[in-house]
Amino acid sequence: MHLIIANLTYQWLGPAVLVSAGLAFLTLYVFDTRQVSALRLSGAYVVAAVGFAQIMLVGGDLRMANHSIVQSCLFLSHFLLVWGVFTLYRRSFPWLLFGSAALVAMILIVYTNFDGSMFWLRVTTANAFMAFVYAICGLQAWRLRSHRVDAVIAAIFLVQVALTTGRVLQLYLPGAETMTPENFGSAYFAAAVQTSNALFAIGIGMALFARYCVAVLVRLNRLAETDPLTGLLNRRAFEAAAEALRVASAPLPTGLIICDIDHFKQVNDTHGHDAGDTALVAFAGLIQRVAGAKAVCTRLGGEEFCVLLADSSGEMTRLAATRLRVATETLRIATGGRPLQMTASFGYCELSPDADLRAAMAAVDAAVYQAKRDGRNLVRVAELKPAVGPGEMLVLDPTRATG
Repeated sequence: MHLIIANLTYQWLGPAVLVSAGLAFLTLYVFDTRQVSALRLSGAYVVAAVGFAQIMLVGGDLRMANHSIVQSCLFLSHFLLVWGVFTLYRRSFPWLLFGSAALVAMILIVYTNFDGSMFWLRVTTANAFMAFVYAICGLQAWRLRSHRVDAVIAAIFLVQVALTTGRVLQLYLPGAETMTPENFGSAYFAAAVQTSNALFAIGIGMALFARYCVAVLVRLNRLAETDPLTGLLNRRAFEAAAEALRVASAPLPTGLIICDIDHFKQVNDTHGHDAGDTALVAFAGLIQRVAGAKAVCTRLGGEEFCVLLADSSGEMTRLAATRLRVATETLRIATGGRPLQMTASFGYCELSPDADLRAAMAAVDAAVYQAKRDGRNLVRVAELKPAVGPGEMLVLDPTRATG
């Protein structure tokens, strides 16, 4: 009696693990409906559980209906698995690759349904198809890895490929047990499949969950470090990124530019705050495009922005600020009515590796307001030199026009 209960409990192991993992992924999707890949992975686990339950719990000569259920679950669960993994990595479904493998496997499996002596071919085909799917997923995770957990995901998939392939090869060794539809559920091969797939389901499920956790942490970190409207770095994140950029640029100087959109209050008053937000987003995008990929850009607040340029002398920074000024002047922003035009006032300086960033920003900010006093849509330079206190700066000439 105890042996029967233990055997029944073991037979339920695979389906129970698969269902649990499916419910976990479903919970993740319910918590965050943007995680569509989690919904597809949930479906893959649940459908696989149905298929394994049919194999492990239905004894005797399986009826054709059960054959159909098992085989349908095989293809559907692995279709959902590939779909979920490729969605997780933001790639389109490999229809040609998966469809070709599925078609070949389906033809062979259906053929063996009409010839019981070909049961070995059915088992071989099913396992070969699964190994092929795991290889696709593992190589995709490895090729697109951006975190260490991606390498773990790839490794688990590829280990399962090796285990599945090894089990199939054992069927062809001398003295291998003969399997039929009648004795498959009690065969050693079935027990190995049950154990391997249960461990694989747990391992890959935990790894994929870790991948989701990493993505959530990255998103939260990005939200904490960026301006929610424009997507640029906020002030705190800018200072850290600027310090790293200055260290990487040393001993060469960096270029500091601060700009403020002219008459922005009139934009909000005339066109509305939604149009004002659109203008800020467009201006932030313009700054990033013109300044280049190596520049560190931030929204300091309101309509004021700051850019730090790597390996940039004073003259190079002046030219960059002038390009930004001209690009702003020629920018046209669609607001639903007449296109919105803007100008901005700019201040800049050359920042040596040992200069104090905050003091330099204060000096350049003063140059921006000098540009506004001089008529706006201008570029002004703030020349800096060490003052009496260590790390402090003096503005030598914030009124000299350069563009």
